[in-house]
Amino acid sequence: MKRAIKKLGEQRRRWPTPSIVLAAAALFVVLGGSAVAANGLIHAGDIAPGAVTSQAIRSGAVEPKDLSTGTRALLVGGPGAVGAKGDSGPSGAPGANGPVGPSGAGGAKGADGVSGTNGANGADGDKGADGINGTNGANGANGPNGANGADGARGTDGVDGTNGANGANGANGPNGANGANGVDGTDGVDGVDGAKGSNGTNGVNGTNGTIAPLSAKQGATALPTGSSATVVELAVPAGNYVVLAKTQLSHTGAGDTVECFLKAGATTIDQIAMKTLPALAAIPASLQAVTTTTSPTQLSVQCNVAVANGAANFSSLIAIPTG
Repeated sequence: MKRAIKKLGEQRRRWPTPSIVLAAAALFVVLGGSAVAANGLIHAGDIAPGAVTSQAIRSGAVEPKDLSTGTRALLVGGPGAVGAKGDSGPSGAPGANGPVGPSGAGGAKGADGVSGTNGANGADGDKGADGINGTNGANGANGPNGANGADGARGTDGVDGTNGANGANGANGPNGANGANGVDGTDGVDGVDGAKGSNGTNGVNGTNGTIAPLSAKQGATALPTGSSATVVELAVPAGNYVVLAKTQLSHTGAGDTVECFLKAGATTIDQIAMKTLPALAAIPASLQAVTTTTSPTQLSVQCNVAVANGAANFSSLIAIPTG
């Protein structure tokens, strides 16, 4: 009940804010102020928005009763939050004792209580009469032997007995480890040389080696004027050689000069130069040399004619290895 009254008081103390009051006043003027409007003094259009402020209205000048029912309905707020719990009121006076009720049914047996502490021993009673002696018990088992006594004094030695026969020899023990080697002795004197043995048999003579000469031949070869031409050539492996070469030369001009060169690769090892008298005459020419090659080499004979064209024919080249 107190909580309901407190809540109602809170609702009654909830006053409208100034902005709500201003809006209500304007609404009152528009809807409820018919007398003022009838006189033509103030019209709703004559009040600009925000023209009437809270400072223009005296405190308490506008009350809820001055507002229309619809405006007051707008001002009623929703239920407020539940207030805190109030303090407990004082205890009421004790009521009168009621009549004695009927006896209740017997309760179930309670659990056994804890055992009490033992009481103190009573005083000793009077001594009784001595009893009759009992029968002797059986003998107990023998106890363990006692410790040996100390040794007695040594007696006198007896007479030595006769020596027994010698026993058989035991087996030989294993051989001991070898001792370290002794120091080498001094070398003895050299003995006398023995007699010379007979000569051995002569071995079989080896097969005689064969030296095979290398050779090449070439037929007619033209000798153009002013240029060198190879008339015969031979390829030989590395080695030492005696080289022999020959050819037959001819030319078309009388008294023309002819030169020939014997070469091992690009090296000249022999050469000739001659003048032939009649035109178209054929004369033999030979070249020879000893040479050593360290790698496979081309041996050749090269000739040229100074003025008129010529030819070389019946050319040959022989290389004889010398080992």
